[in-house]
Amino acid sequence: MAYLRLAAGLIGFFPAVALVAAEGNVSLPLGQIESTAGIQDTDAPPAACCTLPGRFAVAAAAANSTRVTIEPTETGQRVLIAGHLFAEYVADTGRLPAVWPIIGPSGHEMTRSWPLGPRKADEMVDHPHHESLWFSHGGVNGHDFWQGGKLEPPQRPHIVHTGYLRSEATDAGVAVIETTNDWRADGKTVLTDVRSLAFGLLEDAPDSPRYIDFTIRLQASEGPATFADTKEGTFGVRVPGAMKVDAQLDGEILSSSGLRDADAWGQPADWVDYHGPLARAEDEATEPPMGGITILSHPESFRPTCRWHVRTYGLFAANPFGAAHFPPGEPQQGAVTLAAGDSLTLRYRVIFYAQSASADTIRGWRQDFAATPLDQNTAPKAASR
Repeated sequence: MAYLRLAAGLIGFFPAVALVAAEGNVSLPLGQIESTAGIQDTDAPPAACCTLPGRFAVAAAAANSTRVTIEPTETGQRVLIAGHLFAEYVADTGRLPAVWPIIGPSGHEMTRSWPLGPRKADEMVDHPHHESLWFSHGGVNGHDFWQGGKLEPPQRPHIVHTGYLRSEATDAGVAVIETTNDWRADGKTVLTDVRSLAFGLLEDAPDSPRYIDFTIRLQASEGPATFADTKEGTFGVRVPGAMKVDAQLDGEILSSSGLRDADAWGQPADWVDYHGPLARAEDEATEPPMGGITILSHPESFRPTCRWHVRTYGLFAANPFGAAHFPPGEPQQGAVTLAAGDSLTLRYRVIFYAQSASADTIRGWRQDFAATPLDQNTAPKAASR
């Protein structure tokens, strides 16, 4: 650890990127320090520095326990909280970009491991296109980007990562990844997107619920683009095997409309929550680890009260385009055609929590999310809707 000396007294440099003064009760983020005049380096800590008031040491340790950082990997970017893995952005799974693994506040994986990782207990080997957390759609200009079909690249519909616009941890304690991507089929680009993922904690506490904000601008850059009316889409998560309702281990689905389990499928909602055990209990004498996943739709997102392709077998997806396959009702939705050069923007927040969350708590989360500007740490706003 490096130590510095100020006129006000001895201070220490803490990994929580803050300077904490031993005198004067001063605490400044490094980003707010405009001048280093009067600061001196010293290799060894003076004796007084070892007797900093306890409240400063505690504050530094607490800041460390919630510090969000990001680092590159061979396949994408890794987001860490207090040095421990939270989530990994995989730029190319062979089919599209995805986020896997995702580790919740209790240290358990929050999505199905297979097919990106080894199959875990209670996981079904089905729907290989359900890749942890991902975005795709079953019909774009007639091409199935959801399942991909039986063709091989370059004919097979697939979403190709083309570059990073941003990859950094911000002063606000959020890790942001912003990328550009091409939607390709039959060897041609059908559509492009700019997507932004912001990773953070809802509260400044190590056991706080964690979130991923996902914003995507879909751009008809290569000519008109039609998103088909199909249930096969769109922003998806595959829950852990033990959590799915069909496992009969107390997993449950709840929508903002109050609908539960199978009744929530295809119905409109502002948010949907999927909760239950994250894994089986180790033995009969212990309780299983519990947790949940909530997906919130932002009120400025295209069709914010969208339909939900959420299944008791574990699929959990927001779908703003499907209608014909879903139960009739309001608000109506269906196919959308973007004229050449036009775009639309979708924004969702995925919250991963331990134990349980009440409907009132989730409504509060949605209010907080609604107050967040659409373009904060996210892709640019859509040119048109």
